[in-house]
Amino acid sequence: MARKARIESSDSVYHVINRGNYRSFIFKTQGAKVAFERTLFEACERAGWELLAYCIVSNHFHLCLGTPRGNLSEGMRWLQATFANRFNRYRKESGHLFQGRFKSLVVESGQPLLTLVNYIHLNPLRAGLETAERIGSYAWSSLCRFPKRKSRPAFADVSWMDYLGDVSDTNGGWTRYRNRLRLRTADNRKEIEELEKSMNRGWCIGTMAFKKALAAELKQPNGVMRLEHEQLKELNEQRWELYLAKALKALKKSEADATDAKRSDPWKLAIASKMKRETSVSNKWLSERLHMGVARGVSSNCAIYRKQREAHCPYSKRLNNFTFAY
Repeated sequence: MARKARIESSDSVYHVINRGNYRSFIFKTQGAKVAFERTLFEACERAGWELLAYCIVSNHFHLCLGTPRGNLSEGMRWLQATFANRFNRYRKESGHLFQGRFKSLVVESGQPLLTLVNYIHLNPLRAGLETAERIGSYAWSSLCRFPKRKSRPAFADVSWMDYLGDVSDTNGGWTRYRNRLRLRTADNRKEIEELEKSMNRGWCIGTMAFKKALAAELKQPNGVMRLEHEQLKELNEQRWELYLAKALKALKKSEADATDAKRSDPWKLAIASKMKRETSVSNKWLSERLHMGVARGVSSNCAIYRKQREAHCPYSKRLNNFTFAY
C-alpha cells in the first residue's frame, strides 16, 4: 500500500498525536516517560523544532510543534524509531511500539493555537492524573516543565502566551495562566467531547477562512501536498465549496436559487458536470449542496445533459470561459 501523504511546510505549527500499538500503556512507568521526554528533546534539537506544548500520558502523547525546516515527517520518524529501539532493547522485546504513523493537524495561529495548547495542558486532568486544584503538577507536561525558565530547554516556545493578553512569561504570569485553566475546567461531557473532536480530527485546527486559504495555497504548483489519506475529505470539501461559490457567481446564481430550482435544472447540471470533470467531487456532495435529489441520480442526469444539451446550453458556454482556479 502506498505511503500516506501529509501537509508540510517551513512555517507551520502542528498538533501531533500517536498511541501505543493496540492502545497499550507504553508510558506506564516513570522510566518510559523519562526516556520518551529525553528522546523528544533530542529530536527537537536535531530537527530544529520549536516545542510549544507537550504531554505524555500512559498510552499516548500530544505535541504542539513548529517546524522551521519543514521536516515534520523526517523528525517524527527519528523520534519514534529511536524511542522504540531504546524501549525494546531495554525490555528485551521486539515488534511495533506505536499503533502506526503519527497523526498531524495543521494549526492556525491566534485563538486556535491557544485553544490547542490549553487542551494539551488539560490532558492530565481529563485522564485523571491530576486534580483541578493541582493543575500544572503533572511532571510529564510542558505546563510543569516550561514555567521553570532556568531549566527550560532552548527550543521551548511560549510565544502562544501573547494571545493571553495580560499574561506574560513570568512566575506571576504562569500562576495566572494556571488559574485560568482551573476556571475553564468543565464537567459538561458534551463540551469535552466536542473539544476532543475539534482538536484531534480532520486535517486542520483553525477557522474556516484559514482552512480555505490553506487549501488554496496547497492547490498552487509549489504547494506541498502531504496530507494523510483519511483526512483528505475535509480538505476536498473546502475546495469544492470554493469551486461552487465561484461557479454560482459566474452564473449569477445563489444557494437560495439552488433550493428553489428543479433538481435537473440546466444551470445545476452545467455546474455539476464541470465540477465532476475537473474535481474529485462526489455525487453525494453535489446532490446535497445543489439540491439535486438522490446521489445516484446525479451521474445519470449529468451524462444525459452532456450528451444531449451541454453543447447548446448557455450556462455551459458561460462556464467554458470560467476557470475553477483559486
